[in-house]
Amino acid sequence: MAVYYAKYGTAWDLHGYPLVDRATGQYKSSPTLASGDFKIEKDGGAAANLATLPSVTPAAGVSIKIPFSAAEMQAKQITIRMQDAAGAEWNDDCIHIFTVGDPSAAMQLDTFAATVGVSAASQSAIVANVWAAQRSLNAVVGSFGEGVSSVQGDVTGDVLGDVAGNVTGNVSGVVSGLGAGAITALTFATGALTSDSMTQGFGQKIADEILNRNLAGGGSGNSRNVRNALRSLRNRIRVNGGTLEIYQEDDSTLAWTAVSTTTAGNPITEIDPS
Repeated sequence: MAVYYAKYGTAWDLHGYPLVDRATGQYKSSPTLASGDFKIEKDGGAAANLATLPSVTPAAGVSIKIPFSAAEMQAKQITIRMQDAAGAEWNDDCIHIFTVGDPSAAMQLDTFAATVGVSAASQSAIVANVWAAQRSLNAVVGSFGEGVSSVQGDVTGDVLGDVAGNVTGNVSGVVSGLGAGAITALTFATGALTSDSMTQGFGQKIADEILNRNLAGGGSGNSRNVRNALRSLRNRIRVNGGTLEIYQEDDSTLAWTAVSTTTAGNPITEIDPS
C-alpha cells in the first residue's frame, strides 16, 4: 500500500509503480494488465474501472504508469485497488491518494504551488487581527511586538515623524529640531563641546546671552548686564552737565546714564575711543 498527494481536479500520471510477482515475491517484469484490474473509489463511493488502463512503462520493465483523469481527481480521498482479475500473476495492492489545492480537496493548501495563495477574505482577516492585537500581549523581550510599543535597538534609518517618547540611547545623526521643553536635563562628557562640534551661529548665541546676563544673576535683559558694563570700558563716555552718559557701539546712541558729581579743577568731561 502507498499514499500519495495530488492536485484536486488535475489529470496526472503516476510513474514507476511496481507490482510484486506472486510466485517469487520480487517485482514482476512485464506484468499482464487487463481491464478490471484497477478499480477507483472516490470518497468511499462505488468502485469503477479507471478511465485509462495502466501500462508497463518503460516497456518490458517492472514499472507501470497509472494515468488519472481530471474527473477522477475530483474527490478528497481516492482509493485505487489493484487485483489480477484474470489470474494470480501479481499480488493485490492498494493506493490511497489525498487531493490538495482546492476548497473541495482533502487539503485546501496547494503544496505543489511555488507560492501559497491567500484569499482576499483571509488577507483582510489577518491584517485586522494584527492591527487589533494588544501591544501588552505581544511584548516578549526581543520580539517585534515589543518593538511596536517602543523602539528597541538601534535605528539606522531616518525618523521622519515626531518622537513623543524618550530617547535613552545615542543619536549620532542630525536632529532637525526639538519641541519646547524637550530637553529637561543634559550633561556633556569632558571635551564634548569644541569649536568643531558647534556651529558659529550656536557659539554666537551663547556669547550674546552671556553679554545680556544680569550682573546680579538669575536672568537676562536688565540694564545692569555684562554688555552695559563693558560699554563703559570701550565705548564713548561723556559727562554732560551733571549726567554721565555711556554710549552704544556706534558712539552716538545712549546706552545708559548716571548722575555724576564733579569737583573744582579740570574734571574729565568726555571719553570717546577711536
